[in-house]
Amino acid sequence: MYKLKDYLAAGYPALYLKTLEPARAIETLVHEVLEIKGNPIVWDIHQGVVNPGKGVSDPCDAYEVLQRLSQAPENTTLFAWNYHHFLQGIEIIQGIQNHLDEWKSKGQSLIVVAPTIKIPLELERIFTLLSFELPDRTELHSILKMIAESAKKAMPEDADAILDIAKGLTTFEAENAFALAASSPKGFSTQIITEQKAQIVKKNASIEIHTATEGFDKLGGLDQLKKFASRIAPSPLARGLLLLGVPGCGKSHFAKALGGELGIPTLILDMGRLFGSLVGESEERIRQALAVADAMAPCVLMIDEIDKGLSGVGSSHQSDGGVGSRIFGAFLTWLNDHQSQVFTVATTNNIAHLPPEFLRAERWDAVFFVDLPTKEERDAILEIHAKDFGLEISEPPDLSAWSGAEIRSLCRITAMMGVSMKDAAQYVTPLSKSMGKKLNDLREWAASKTIPASTPVQQAHGRKMSPSISHN
Repeated sequence: MYKLKDYLAAGYPALYLKTLEPARAIETLVHEVLEIKGNPIVWDIHQGVVNPGKGVSDPCDAYEVLQRLSQAPENTTLFAWNYHHFLQGIEIIQGIQNHLDEWKSKGQSLIVVAPTIKIPLELERIFTLLSFELPDRTELHSILKMIAESAKKAMPEDADAILDIAKGLTTFEAENAFALAASSPKGFSTQIITEQKAQIVKKNASIEIHTATEGFDKLGGLDQLKKFASRIAPSPLARGLLLLGVPGCGKSHFAKALGGELGIPTLILDMGRLFGSLVGESEERIRQALAVADAMAPCVLMIDEIDKGLSGVGSSHQSDGGVGSRIFGAFLTWLNDHQSQVFTVATTNNIAHLPPEFLRAERWDAVFFVDLPTKEERDAILEIHAKDFGLEISEPPDLSAWSGAEIRSLCRITAMMGVSMKDAAQYVTPLSKSMGKKLNDLREWAASKTIPASTPVQQAHGRKMSPSISHN
């Protein structure tokens, strides 16, 4: 990867540096400029132009600083902090265009330093994008050691686990999180670091965080799905799972329980919250949401009922100017290329609404079908929910073709009304009765295209058998 000094040596007059750590980025890159005998200066709207090392500020506005760069000596590099807020103004656009050839001839460069990419159309082909990475494991280790020494404490025994969790934090965030952990009576704790890291999620409206305290022990059935996910999810090579199935049979519950089983947080991405009213806002939201997921790694990313979020992709150019298609494209690119340890679990009740490219190989590790629970699974689910609601299981009603959600509803109504389960059953209408035909069609489609989440029931002669569904 090219370094800043390579671009400066090649005479690039306009660069755009995306970073969440502008102060650290500028401090680091100023040294690169000095290595090639350049003249670095820094500008922000509050102090104006500052020459690093001299500490003398020269106040000027966003337009005037472009003139100052032109008047500066050759090989001057201007770091313009938060300058993306001014790039949309026509006087700034024209000023950059007018000075570009002059800067290039004198070896001068304008570097916009910003946390997000906001470049007007007129300047898109002028700026070259750079990125400044968050602190790596070595840098985080140095910060942890510094905090431990300052607090007069030994390095924690589980330092490796702490550093794994801290990955994705800025230097500032890591210092605060480690200092808070050091001040705790219990000493350094991975839980404290995790809680502080969760602040990243809380600041993003499109994502919620779910920290499960229980794992698969509270989720009845789905033995094949549990076994497969437990084996591959910890691997850095894992992508994720697409779960198709009958509503209320544990797809969403599985995604949350998986996080608890692995001891990592589950992030819930709400596709509906990605769409904004301003031009480019929706695309920026999906990028930010996925960046949050990367920063929170290792984690599970759950996208519930993804078919509803992507149902309009095919007609996006006619209905929303292509916003839906661009969001879909950004997600697919990330799903295919991301290197962070984010295990994606997407659920859907209707595979027909998903674009074909969404299902191709290497998007997912596997596609599972979550069917109605078998007799043994229903018994296990009933036992779990009866215990949660403090009920005794005595002569339960016939629960054939009931989903897990319907069994839970039965237990909740029984507890609320103080009646027997048989009496409470009259208030629950299983989906298999009202939508039997649709569910059977879904099952037939999945039979040859997906993997069953539960071990199929075997009849005496060996034929696989699924729970029956009424056609009413």
